[in-house]
Amino acid sequence: MTVEQNYIDDILKLLIEKAKEAKADSQLKSENSSEQDLIFNSGRALAYYEVLSTMIGLAGIFGLSKEIMPTILFDPDKELLSNNQKP
Repeated sequence: MTVEQNYIDDILKLLIEKAKEAKADSQLKSENSSEQDLIFNSGRALAYYEVLSTMIGLAGIFGLSKEIMPTILFDPDKELLSNNQKP
């Protein structure tokens, strides 16, 4: 991989990790969390979904294949959307 591809791959890995955390936070209701906390975390998870969907969707246009960058195999629809919700 080129330096640029490594850079993008590393960013995608970090975004995927943060997105999974945001999804978990949006589904975690505890006695200390308010309804506003859940709404905020749900919006945060949706924002990560939008960013990752866009980046991964555009990867093919720029010639980035799964052989070059394995992180583009990540499926935001499957991994981040719960209850088959789509924006």
